[in-house]
Amino acid sequence: MHKLDNTMPPWFDISLLDIYNKKRDRSRIRKRDRTLDGILRGIMKCVPREISHVNTHYHSWLDIEQMIKEVCVGIQEDSYKPSLVVGIKSGGAFFARYFAMCLEVNDVDYMRVSHYSDKTRSVARSITRVNKNAVVSEKNTLPVEGRAILLVDDQAATGSSLIAGKDYLLKQGASEVRTVCLFSKKGHLADYYAKRGLAVYFPWGKDA
Repeated sequence: MHKLDNTMPPWFDISLLDIYNKKRDRSRIRKRDRTLDGILRGIMKCVPREISHVNTHYHSWLDIEQMIKEVCVGIQEDSYKPSLVVGIKSGGAFFARYFAMCLEVNDVDYMRVSHYSDKTRSVARSITRVNKNAVVSEKNTLPVEGRAILLVDDQAATGSSLIAGKDYLLKQGASEVRTVCLFSKKGHLADYYAKRGLAVYFPWGKDA
């Protein structure tokens, strides 16, 4: 379990609770993979962030809220007014509702874009799969035709999840889709982001 933040913000969508708990539970990961993950994270902590671009801070829900507030200022300055916020499961879905609250958007929906290993959720194994093609594996449920949409994910290593999700929503008739994430390895991977680089520790556990 995540060792820093066991709180649950009042805005959290309880319908995601099962996914949240599964994300935090790493007991199903093979012992060998957990050992490799531990070694990998140890190496990350020893390498200066300026070189590795990996953030090893244990982010709390308050950290997440603060980053979202800062990003929303930029979105509002751009005069972008989405009528629907769509969170990518699992990471982006956990805080999509808070983006909607900050931007005064009533509708929130979710979709799943898959290319990482949902079965192992090992950091080391996920790295080997990061360049695999992303596909929409669980469709959104609310209508998107003619709507401006904000597509939310936790972080972008290659941007392929955001690209796949955006393309799908546009094909469904969305008038415009802009993307946002908390962490982006490179600035051009999302329309909006809070911090450059990638993070390891979130309130919902070690990212994988």
